[in-house]
Parts: sequence; C-alpha cells; structure tokens
Amino acid sequence: MKTKNRYVALLRAVNVGGTSIIKMEDLRKLFESLGFDDVVTYIQSGNVIFGSPETNTAKLARLIEGKLKVRMGHPVTVFVLAPAQLKKAASANPFDPERHEKEQYCQIVFLSQEPSAANTKALMALQGKEYRFSVLGTVLYMAYDKKYAGPKRRTVNFEKVLGAAGTARTWKVVDKLIELSQPPE
Repeated sequence: MKTKNRYVALLRAVNVGGTSIIKMEDLRKLFESLGFDDVVTYIQSGNVIFGSPETNTAKLARLIEGKLKVRMGHPVTVFVLAPAQLKKAASANPFDPERHEKEQYCQIVFLSQEPSAANTKALMALQGKEYRFSVLGTVLYMAYDKKYAGPKRRTVNFEKVLGAAGTARTWKVVDKLIELSQPPE
C-alpha cells in the first residue's frame, strides 16, 4: 500500500569532493529497506524523495541517519522535509534567482536549527560585493556574483558563524525536488 506522506531527504556532505560516496541505486535500496515506498533519488548529491506513514520528520531523519551510519561507517546528517517546507523556502527566496540567473549563483541552505539573532547579525556583517545572505527561520539564502566564482571568492563558514549545521542546494535543485515530491499518480 502506498503512503500519502511524501518527504524529501537531503543528505549532508554525500558524494561531494570524492568523500562519503554512495551510489544512488544503493541509496534507493537503503531507503526501501527502511520500509519507505515510492523512493526516487535525484542527482548524485544525496537527494531522496520517499513515502512513509510516519509524520515525525525528526524521527525519520534519525532512522535514516542510523542506517546510513552502518552503511557508510560514519555519521551522515540528514534533513527530512515535507514538500510544503521546500515550497515555502523556495517562494521566500529574496534573491529572485531565476530573474538574476545570468549574474549570480543562488543556494538555499537548510539549517539544523534557527540561528540566534546575534549569530545572524554576525553573518550579515560578512556580506560583501561577492556574497549576500538572508536568514529566515531555519533557511539561509546565499547569493554570490558569478564573477567571484572559484578561487576569487572568499570562503565563509556559515555553519560556524550561525552555530548550526546545514546542507545547501541550488535553487534549481530545490525546484526539481518540489516537482519530484508530488504524489505519484
């Protein structure tokens, strides 16, 4: 029986820079072994859409993290979001990424917790000509000018500044995950 609750799992730091490698087919099978249905993976960066009767996303994340730790041999942080949460994050993006696609890159970062006002203020102080930030609850929006891509761009450790773990996706990936997370026919 197919479940009506759809979720998107975002795995942090999987298949990035040659570390924490897992084939998407293996990841799909891992999710199916947990009893999830309609499991679909999207691109090689740890995005999984699935169905579950469970309604507690924190419980789902812990379950998936436990199975991944056994499979990968080390902890992997997992963010589980309902499609409505992805839609809300995408619609609140203050940087209008589609309209400004030619001149900027835009990422949506899902955070493990809402940062304090002081930490958010500290991040805002790091904005410059190459970076712009906005924090809304547990979502960080980052936009940076394409002319500063690569080694010209200074690195900002947003996790350290905000005091929260996070996993980033481009706005295009988030839009595709929203599309893929619609209930199957």
